[in-house]
Amino acid sequence: MKNVFAAFLTFACLFFAQNLMAQTANAPKDEVKVVSVKVSGVCCNGDLATIKKKLVNQEGVDAVTAGDAKKEATNIKVTYHPGLISEAKIRSLIEKTEGCEKPGDLPYKVKAVTYL
Repeated sequence: MKNVFAAFLTFACLFFAQNLMAQTANAPKDEVKVVSVKVSGVCCNGDLATIKKKLVNQEGVDAVTAGDAKKEATNIKVTYHPGLISEAKIRSLIEKTEGCEKPGDLPYKVKAVTYL
């Protein structure tokens, strides 16, 4: 009886493993998107570093780049996988990032998002 059970268990494991490999092989490639996010309230390069760190540490974000900080509006380029993180989540993360001048203050506001 033990041999029959062991054979059944082995068969079941092989069956599930084969199905799992087939699903992985047939999975669509993850799409990559690039957006330019216009953000106000960025006063210095320290602010940019804080925002970059917050975004890069998120699953699904590949890269974050930005030019110099401009208080009126700074463009931040984000490369991400929409299957893992949404554009809305990226906006939210930016706006919920604390400023470097006054901890607890949320000075950043997303003004526009442009798909590149």
